[in-house]
Amino acid sequence: MEKSEKRMRSRSEKIVLAVVFVVFMIYAVSLFVPFLWAFISSLKTDDEYFEKVFAWPKQWLFGNYIKAFKEFEVNGTTFLGMFGNSLWLTVAGTFISIMVTSMTAYTIAKYDFKGNKFIYRLAIFIMVIPIVGNLPAQYKLITTLNINNPIGILLLYTGGFGMNFIILHGTYRSISWNYAEAAFIDGATNFRVMYQIMIPQAVPAIASLMILNLIGGWNNYSTSMLYMKSYPNLALAIYLFDKESQFAETGTPVYLAVIVLSILPILAVFITCQKMIMTNVTAGGLKG
Repeated sequence: MEKSEKRMRSRSEKIVLAVVFVVFMIYAVSLFVPFLWAFISSLKTDDEYFEKVFAWPKQWLFGNYIKAFKEFEVNGTTFLGMFGNSLWLTVAGTFISIMVTSMTAYTIAKYDFKGNKFIYRLAIFIMVIPIVGNLPAQYKLITTLNINNPIGILLLYTGGFGMNFIILHGTYRSISWNYAEAAFIDGATNFRVMYQIMIPQAVPAIASLMILNLIGGWNNYSTSMLYMKSYPNLALAIYLFDKESQFAETGTPVYLAVIVLSILPILAVFITCQKMIMTNVTAGGLKG
């Protein structure tokens, strides 16, 4: 009786796993197909694209990618210029954001001071407020101070709260304070303990969050659209190019080639680091 029940349970589990596998396989294919379609369409002529949208190209025109570098231009900025804007804004913004958040999370997690719990609860409360609630005030502040330039705009990334704060707070709380106490006995300062003992132990979680922020920052067009139209990044350029319907000059396949090129860097980062993201972010969150 027990063997038959065990056999039945194993069969039901296999059926469930098979169904889940099929569902996730269909979902994975649904995510991959648009990228494949964009790549194939980017190799067509403009007439071929509009004649048969889902047909294979008669001739694989990889020259469309060369045209993307030469002809794609928004607000007087070339493709390479927009790529550079995306690169520095994403990298610098991510670094500043994670470092500020890391210091905030460490201080609240490891030091007991008056107002500690209030600040933590405030961080949770701020996450409840939708972005449209503080965006008008943020926009007014930036424009009034006239810091809507490549350097001043980095102040937007100095906020210490959000989901990154929650994950890093849990990570630091899971690190034993014995390391710090031993360092204090040897004469280490609070600053040295943080940068030489605590942060190195939190590197896996910090690295994972940096990768996630890089992906989000690369696809962020709203910051450039609101504050730096003179310095468009690739995400904003693709948005404006599509909205203004300027395909007559370059052609839709060239536009799709730009989209494919803009996806490749961040796609490569995600594929390379996906295992580290899932492992470290999950572990850091659970330990908190």
